[in-house]
Amino acid sequence: MLKITAIGNLTNDVELKSHEDGKPYAILRIASDRRYRDRDGNKLTDFISIKVRGPLAERCAAFAYKGCKLAASGDFETICFAEDPARQPGFLIKATEVEFLSPRKVEETDGTQTATQRSGCGLERRSGGMSEFSALAGSEGYAARDDDAA
Repeated sequence: MLKITAIGNLTNDVELKSHEDGKPYAILRIASDRRYRDRDGNKLTDFISIKVRGPLAERCAAFAYKGCKLAASGDFETICFAEDPARQPGFLIKATEVEFLSPRKVEETDGTQTATQRSGCGLERRSGGMSEFSALAGSEGYAARDDDAA
């Protein structure tokens, strides 16, 4: 088993899709800068695709937004492009866990801005190696988890 974790900024808003059987999924794409630069001094950025499904996809669509920082963990999958065999194979992460590392987006209501705090709302809070579902607001360390992976 190969498990991989990637941290980066979401490159676009989450678009929830559904399979023919009606189960939801989404493909997230994050950008992550490398710690070093190339010979010319330019920053190097990697783009990583992450597939989330089921309730995890729904939570990502509800809480993630373009530019937010997130961490995703899951299985590593190599993908080949049958329509273009000359194209270099890629990979994606089939995520079983997603942790939102940025605060929730500021929402505008009736001309006034209100900052909504991070809340449990079906997200998992980790403490002491055990997870508990919590609706506490403002705490760090909340993660969405694929129910099938538990």
